[in-house]
Amino acid sequence: MIDIFTINHLLWVIAAFLTMVGVHYAFRSKSKKFQYWFLFSLTIATWVVHFSRIFLAEDLKTYQLFFTNLCGLSTFLYPFLYLSKSKLAKDYMYYVGGFFAFLSLAYPYTVEGDPIFVYNSIRFFFAHVLLIMIPLLMATWGHHTPNYKNMGWMFLFVMMGAVYCMALSAFLVETQLKDYLENYMGVWGNDDDVFSSVALIFAPWATYETTFNGVLTQRPIPFLYMLPVTILLAFPIWFSMSIPFIKFRKNKE
Repeated sequence: MIDIFTINHLLWVIAAFLTMVGVHYAFRSKSKKFQYWFLFSLTIATWVVHFSRIFLAEDLKTYQLFFTNLCGLSTFLYPFLYLSKSKLAKDYMYYVGGFFAFLSLAYPYTVEGDPIFVYNSIRFFFAHVLLIMIPLLMATWGHHTPNYKNMGWMFLFVMMGAVYCMALSAFLVETQLKDYLENYMGVWGNDDDVFSSVALIFAPWATYETTFNGVLTQRPIPFLYMLPVTILLAFPIWFSMSIPFIKFRKNKE
């Protein structure tokens, strides 16, 4: 069972780390051309893993075929971002796609309680490992150097991802594919998940009163309540992710 912060979960994360390290050392001596197309094939693999639900998932729901959540959006974008010549696009893959996929792997609440060796858990594992591994290998193999000066753009991309998640969840309700607003990225604040709880610690003022199940209660203001925690935590983490790639100038004597 995938019980968060247990030995099973720890072994899961270790397996992800060892997979990425193994791939890095297995292909680091290959030519740049080989590495380039190998990495592109991994971006296609993310789509294969996503749509494998059509053939392997039990009781498949139509909405599951959409690229839901920020990691789903990254899955959709990765092949196009990778082929682009934009360094900003590559930074998105490293700072946003890889980082948020790591958060999902570190706290996999959507598969919490599921057996490890069932299809959905295995799909979740490889889907997020690929999202982390692709930009990480791009950086460690020298195909792209992450630029911390683009952190402002990264924040904007995260906000655009949040708007995408809100619009998608509303679309799924309007088309009756779901009967409630899914709390993708925690943007709606209508779920008692850990990310919403942490966000409220940094923005206790971003709430409003409403009647929920016949009881007057405080609910987070959608989207707005997520801003402080994103600003206060994401920027320092993004900068720390940049440190291995910053070329510090030595003072000339």
